Amino acid sequence: MKKYLILSVIFFSATFKIQAQETIDLNEAISVALKNNTSVSNLEKSLQIQGLTTSTARGNLFPDLNLSASWFRNNTFSEGTVRFVNGVPTIIPKQDSWINNFNVGLNGSVVIFNGLANYEEVNLSEANEVSIRINLERERYDIAFRVVTVFFDVLKKEKIVGANEENLADSRRQLESIREFMNVGRRTMADVFRQDVQVAQDELALERSKNDFRKSKVDLLLAINTDLNKEIAVSENNIDASLTEGELKAVLDKNSNTEMLLNRALEKRYDYKASLQDVRINQVQLNIDKKNLYFPSVTASTNYNLNASRIGSIQDSRSFNFGVTVSYPIFQGFSLSNKRQTSELLIRQRQDDVKQLEQQIRSDIKKSYLDIETQFKQIEILNRNIISAEQDKVLSEENYRVGLGTLLEVQTATTKLNTLKIDLINSYYDFLLAEKRINYYTGELSY
Repeated sequence: MKKYLILSVIFFSATFKIQAQETIDLNEAISVALKNNTSVSNLEKSLQIQGLTTSTARGNLFPDLNLSASWFRNNTFSEGTVRFVNGVPTIIPKQDSWINNFNVGLNGSVVIFNGLANYEEVNLSEANEVSIRINLERERYDIAFRVVTVFFDVLKKEKIVGANEENLADSRRQLESIREFMNVGRRTMADVFRQDVQVAQDELALERSKNDFRKSKVDLLLAINTDLNKEIAVSENNIDASLTEGELKAVLDKNSNTEMLLNRALEKRYDYKASLQDVRINQVQLNIDKKNLYFPSVTASTNYNLNASRIGSIQDSRSFNFGVTVSYPIFQGFSLSNKRQTSELLIRQRQDDVKQLEQQIRSDIKKSYLDIETQFKQIEILNRNIISAEQDKVLSEENYRVGLGTLLEVQTATTKLNTLKIDLINSYYDFLLAEKRINYYTGELSY
């Protein structure tokens, strides 16, 4: 009974551990990162605030209308005195009086004309709103690529762990074979010791790769901004991790026309759109500055007022007025002129930034294509080398079995084969990441 109880505890513990480990694919990782990122949240709030600012700018096009009401109670007090008027004394009696004052007013004003600067203010606010929206999408896009980079690193490290596990298993099988050979007198104890050292080295390589794999998962948890103590497993869903050389070549050929990629990037990249939007914002600001400098401001206003000492007779005294005010800036200490010139200089700066960004995008795309081309060539070479290394390993093991070769030759061939397999894993996932990087630079990264 005790035995079954222990087995049950072990079974349920293992089941709980499996359930506690969350499996996540690339799309889910990006979704979690976007949900948890504080920069995205802050930009979303900024977009809402700017939307309210735009609404205020539109509201400024309509007349202002204000209703006011007031009540005052005034006290006049005098002890009394004697005044002489033309030499005749006049007695002024003691006075202590209270007087109420009730006032109700309605006033309004509206800008009739200021060179349409008020409409440009609306355009400026809307342009700022578009800019924030572009920056929000840009931040989401950058986050997605950062998650892609870290996610591919986890997949790569996991594959390397698998390669080292296979290599360790092969070394252990080789050790058991040598022990059997020794038992029948065909090998010495020295070979057992040598292979045991090789097993230990392979175990160390495996532990190091496992450590790298665990650290890469911590990097992924950090990238998606979630609990770093969470146990996760990564899934290759939505990732084609078994492309043939022909399919890899098709990916390479698809991205060979870098000028076409540049044109697509200039249409879709959020940072380029943001730079163009900065130019537009400064152009709108320049229009406002010009209108404030060259055009007068015409404002219409009106006022209606009721005033009385008693609330019941408040309509007995009333006044109404309306009028138009025209103002024109003759001299403001050069402030308006300087502001206009500053806006013109800012436009030139932003246009220079756009040109520089175009060059940077062209450079990024060209270098990314060189990276993907290099990775493809490495994959081709590594596949050929692995075929040769596999044959060398089989031949060295067979020569060692029949006594024509040494254990060192077997170990060398095995180590070389495992190194080539790990190099292939690195090159393959670096190729996939390089493709994603090209998609990122062209603004076509899907998430």
